[in-house]
Amino acid sequence: MDTELEAWEAPAAKEKLRLITQVYEPGQPQTCRTPGLLWFYAVLMTGSVERLPGILEAGVRTCRATPGMEWELATTLQMRANMLANRSDWAGDAVRDADESLEIFRRLGDAWGTAEALSARAEARERIGEFGLAAADYEAAIEHAERLGAHGQTAVLGARLGSVLVEGGEAERGERILREVVEKQPYGGGNEAMPAARMFLAGYLALTGRPAEAREQLRLLREQFSISHFVVFDAYILGLEAWVATVDGAYDEALDKIRQALQRAGDPLSEAIAPHMTPLYLGLAAIALAEIDGGGRARDAVRCLVAARALLPAGHVATSMEREIYLRAERYARAALGDEAYEIREAECAEGGGLSVEEAAALV
Repeated sequence: MDTELEAWEAPAAKEKLRLITQVYEPGQPQTCRTPGLLWFYAVLMTGSVERLPGILEAGVRTCRATPGMEWELATTLQMRANMLANRSDWAGDAVRDADESLEIFRRLGDAWGTAEALSARAEARERIGEFGLAAADYEAAIEHAERLGAHGQTAVLGARLGSVLVEGGEAERGERILREVVEKQPYGGGNEAMPAARMFLAGYLALTGRPAEAREQLRLLREQFSISHFVVFDAYILGLEAWVATVDGAYDEALDKIRQALQRAGDPLSEAIAPHMTPLYLGLAAIALAEIDGGGRARDAVRCLVAARALLPAGHVATSMEREIYLRAERYARAALGDEAYEIREAECAEGGGLSVEEAAALV
């Protein structure tokens, strides 16, 4: 993963991706199987987000209408489930797609496809807050991956399981699994589980009042993950560094990290994969703005918070860390302004139609 993504950041590679996106049309049978299937990722990485739902829908229609394309249908449904799970603002049902994909892979006897479909359904359930069901699916996917000897995928699924257990109320077990994934993974590139586990763990450590340990996890992540500067990962990591800084009371540092995180989160690829990042980072900014200068920028904090809530994708289910950020932002702004002044300011901002992303980011 490390070398591949880094290579696609080069200008010549970006131009190649752009040309690939022009070769195919949605619904062509060759786009439903390898290597044409990879066309979808070229479209994703060039930021043509608005094309993705139509491409996936056309692929599903073609597979249904073409005899002998059951495996391709299962694969396309699984891909769509993964995308829909992260885009609550798009029409569609990620769990339904994952269910159908799983049924087909099981009928075909494809163990790897079964594991992937279980993982897709787990993620879909996780995104709508069904943490117990998500954990069960991740555990089932791990069993399939272990039987196949896919140790790398087993570790990735373990990281996801640890995170969903934390969210679902089994925090002690979830933290233990995340630590096990981190400790068992080899140092260096080609390791997809370690970054996910360290990010999940760092966010939870800060949430539970352990910012020093969270900082160390993020330091090691930057040191060991060779493409931590790749735009999407950098956006995630900068956001976590900002969260840790706010928990630590280092608000100037937090604002510096938030400015950088907002820039990365505004990249088309980041917006395609995680559209909730920008509002979350505005929520973090609201915490810092409410606290710096003796509360002198608390009115700007309210503007950021109102904008953040307005910009959240429809149907987005917040994680425990996200909920705490938004709650803390409001609590700190209320403490700085007083309840009455806060509510007046909140109403003023809401009635004014809120701020655009660019206007809100300019306050940070």
